[in-house]
Amino acid sequence: MRSAKLLLPLAFALLLFGCALPAKKAPSKAAVALPAGTLKVDQVRALFAEKTVESVTGAGRLSQTYYLADGTLHQWQDGEIRTGTWRVNKKGRICLAMEGGKEKCRIIVKEPGGYAKYVVKKSGRHRRVVTYRSFKDGNPLGL
Repeated sequence: MRSAKLLLPLAFALLLFGCALPAKKAPSKAAVALPAGTLKVDQVRALFAEKTVESVTGAGRLSQTYYLADGTLHQWQDGEIRTGTWRVNKKGRICLAMEGGKEKCRIIVKEPGGYAKYVVKKSGRHRRVVTYRSFKDGNPLGL
């Protein structure tokens, strides 16, 4: 009986101490499901490096872009040549910055019939922004 009287305050103290512990933090960013066919880092690099890529935006704007292995690019669009930089980040997203503009990183997805670039949305409803028509080795257009 005497030991039961000693255990009761001890159990109460443990209960209070346990309740006073800080709660575990939830992850800061929930993982967003990416579309099937989303390319990994090495796949994106291999697809673009030292290639001239023909693409079309959702608005119908056509461009030809040469992606140099050193991270620079030259693009023909609307009758003009533009320059910029490109890289692939650790998440496998291709990141482009045109003529000193803000860098934008997007996923590349292999789809039936080709490849596309998507903006990743937290809602999971990713938005296609570019469809790639062709990938040619080297710089045949002299960009």
